[in-house]
Amino acid sequence: MISCNTFNAIYNEQISFQNEVVKKKPYEFPVEHLPEDNIKGFSFHIQQLMSELGEVLSSDKRWKNFRNDKLDLENKKEEIADCFIVLMNVAIFSGLSAEEVERIILEKIHKNFKRLND
Repeated sequence: MISCNTFNAIYNEQISFQNEVVKKKPYEFPVEHLPEDNIKGFSFHIQQLMSELGEVLSSDKRWKNFRNDKLDLENKKEEIADCFIVLMNVAIFSGLSAEEVERIILEKIHKNFKRLND
């Protein structure tokens, strides 16, 4: 197992993985070199994200009603990880670097704190 302890390392590992996917099992649309602004790749991964979100909901149905106690915590963890991975793909196919995504996320978190405290 590869150990990555920073967002930058995790994101760049996913870029490496996606570049391997392109080499071994190409997408049905052209991909030059990732990250790149690729609207078809972006759309593909947005749709995949919707599917993964549904899988998270299916693994924990306690939200559904007070009588439902279905929870598969291990599956829920795996599906949450899938959502993060696919969301990184959305950013990768938007042409964003690890540094850009990290900066944007931190700026948004700080903006949210400011809104909360205003």
